[in-house]
Amino acid sequence: MRGPGVGLKPLLAFYLFIVLGAFALLFGYAAASLNRHALVLENARLHRAWLSEAAQRLEGACPRLLAERRCEALAEWTEDYRGFHGLLLGLSLLERDGRLLQTTDPEVGAAPLWEAFGRRVASAGSDVTVWDRDGRRILSLDATLPRTGLTLRASFSLDYCYQEAARTARFMATYAGLLVLVLGLLGWMFLYRVTVRPLQRLLRAVDRLSEGDLGPLPGEWGGSELSRLSLSLNRMIGRILEDSEKKKQHIQELTRLNRELKQAEQAMIRSEKLASVGRLAAGLAHEVGNPLSALLGFVGLLRDPDLPAPERIDILARMERELRRVDGIIRDLLAYSRPGKRELRPCAPLEIVQDARGLLASQKKMKQISLTLEAPQALPPVLADFDLTRQVLVNLMFNALDALSPGGHLWLRVAAVERREDGALAWGEDGREPAFFGLGELHALRLPRDGAGLAPGKRAVVFSVVDDGAGIAPEHIASVFDPFFTTKEAGQGTGLGLAICHASVTAMGGEIWIWSRPGVGTQAAFYLPAP
Repeated sequence: MRGPGVGLKPLLAFYLFIVLGAFALLFGYAAASLNRHALVLENARLHRAWLSEAAQRLEGACPRLLAERRCEALAEWTEDYRGFHGLLLGLSLLERDGRLLQTTDPEVGAAPLWEAFGRRVASAGSDVTVWDRDGRRILSLDATLPRTGLTLRASFSLDYCYQEAARTARFMATYAGLLVLVLGLLGWMFLYRVTVRPLQRLLRAVDRLSEGDLGPLPGEWGGSELSRLSLSLNRMIGRILEDSEKKKQHIQELTRLNRELKQAEQAMIRSEKLASVGRLAAGLAHEVGNPLSALLGFVGLLRDPDLPAPERIDILARMERELRRVDGIIRDLLAYSRPGKRELRPCAPLEIVQDARGLLASQKKMKQISLTLEAPQALPPVLADFDLTRQVLVNLMFNALDALSPGGHLWLRVAAVERREDGALAWGEDGREPAFFGLGELHALRLPRDGAGLAPGKRAVVFSVVDDGAGIAPEHIASVFDPFFTTKEAGQGTGLGLAICHASVTAMGGEIWIWSRPGVGTQAAFYLPAP
């Protein structure tokens, strides 16, 4: 949809009349200038004959002219000719070097010598000059006295000539204006027919294109450039339609593949989670079996009718404790195995870690190793999915348990980190590295690419699972996050655990990494952004 603006028709008309109007003004100005010049020359021709005759007679009328350089009859001659032709302003006698000797022109006599006749604006030969006196144009004609060599200068007013020229200019401007109007109308009709109307049709067609109507441009366009433009637009529309159809097919294919990919990813996550649930259930069998055996024993004791009341009450309290213990274990297992909503929200990091540790607390191998939890109380929340983050931690802890021998050590740590504006990393509240960094390279946390994944000024929380087990061979480090890669014996692992951990952490906007050295241990860590 086009916004408000100047249409093509008034715009073309505006420029057309500007050009023609300028032409008319130039024509009128040129005609007036030529007419004024012609009038000045005609006046000079008429007065020159009289002035030549006056110069010859002046020497006879003024016998003392040679000696006194003055003529008493100059004023009389001026009045006589002025009465015959009122354009004469005065007569002046000039020395050969141009010095003013005598004048009957009152304006010349009152002016200083060097600007007596005004400012020279034009000349036509050595004896015809046009002067400017405060805006008035004055014509001066010079004639040389034969015996004395003095110059007789006659000054004539050109007001009449300029008035005639102005009248001629007005007439020519009126004529040119009418001519411009006629030519402008004819030119406008021609432009409208061959340019404006086809362009309007083309604009309407382009408007339809912008609204999604990708049909070919209708109508005949003739053999002009607009015809070639319409043909090019039709070819472009054809390519757009073809590309649009291909793009639609690509989008449909990508949508299908993305849907299948998500389904496969969810299936992998469910499969790995079920495998984890199976391992948890196997470990829980012993924990649930012992309380059940105790409960069966207590039931046998309660059948004794002679059992004293205080002992009966004590046995019932013990049975209640064992039942609550079994109920808690089963509820934790159900909560872990239940599929979550997968929505990111602020979560407490310490709560996630404690929940994951609680899930593995009943595992038989947990009783054969040492577990250390290091987490400060002042931790910012993380923007994450609680169940998904807990599953990542459970998978990493299972891997650590598999790598540990009885008597081994496992560290579960949480630390806050911030990337400053200068790119440096600041740990914790005081900006200093935690104390466990000093325990060696196994324990020091090193973010991928020195924390380049964190934007300057952003904070994150790092979760790490460290074990002092056998470690991972260097040639396997690059493949640990590949799907179905595993170093375990057949039937003991699917090879999907770390791949799913990597996909889950990445989906929550974090990064995961593993550092390991054979004989030293393994550090598996990931960070999640703080809101």
